[in-house]
Amino acid sequence: MAVLGSLTATFALVLPSLILMLLISKMFLKYMKTPLVQSIFMGLRPVVVGLLAAATLLLCNSENFSLPGVNPWQFCISIALFLATFVGTMWLKINPIRMICYSAVAGLVLLY
Repeated sequence: MAVLGSLTATFALVLPSLILMLLISKMFLKYMKTPLVQSIFMGLRPVVVGLLAAATLLLCNSENFSLPGVNPWQFCISIALFLATFVGTMWLKINPIRMICYSAVAGLVLLY
């Protein structure tokens, strides 16, 4: 009975979002070439970059990177993984999700 309840709860939670996204995607496909939609997306690009930069700065703290004086090994590994992910996504054009997974595995192996 617990499985049926969890499936029902999951379905009830996901269904409204699914329906809404299907309707929005249908409208988007219809109006995607209009100047208004194009200018909205042009305005959203800097906002997305700003949100990503803010999230990055929030994650650059001593819990994630440590401090050179407290734990130099963790600090060096964290900086190296950050730089490797940056170079891999910017210049080597590796999929960012794949680079995050590679960094997660390397971080687990090297730090724990």
